Amino acid sequence: MKKICPGMTCGAIAALLCSAVIVAGCSYTAMPKNVPAITQSETMSLSGVSVFVTNVEKDSTEYKIQTNGKDDSGFRANREAWSRKLVEALARELARRGAQVRSNAPVTLSLALPEITFIESKTDYQFKVIASVSSSKRWSKTYEGTAGTSRYKVASMAAEADQLAGDALSEAVKAMLGDAEFLAQLPGKK
Repeated sequence: MKKICPGMTCGAIAALLCSAVIVAGCSYTAMPKNVPAITQSETMSLSGVSVFVTNVEKDSTEYKIQTNGKDDSGFRANREAWSRKLVEALARELARRGAQVRSNAPVTLSLALPEITFIESKTDYQFKVIASVSSSKRWSKTYEGTAGTSRYKVASMAAEADQLAGDALSEAVKAMLGDAEFLAQLPGKK
């Protein structure tokens, strides 16, 4: 067999390349493409509220999403991009309720996503996010958002992962807006 490198044959190089492609093919970068609007019949008016919402995640490196057992799930995430989607979703929901979301507001809400977890059971797939919110008035709290689906309904896990990611972010926003402590931080709230 022809040797390309000292000690390595063409067959060994081909096997190494195939292994790299297989390993790389087993991971998928999940990205929330759509964060659904919250559809609750009771929506509190936030007219008179003026707030700015910003993303504090600055690292756009893709990292491994772990399972709830701390194993590699096979999914990757760009925490900065996910957090940007969370910021956009919260700002949209605040504006839908009448709040003014602007950069010169008296209070800034800073969002981060310190944790993204993939949970797989015998019957379901889920994404869980932990969203951290802090305000310029020295208040902070974390919120959880979880979204799942039956593993028997999944045709394409890649497409489903993107949908579940967006749904989990939507659930985190819903938890924020349903929390009286969060709402009390909004300036001008009546």
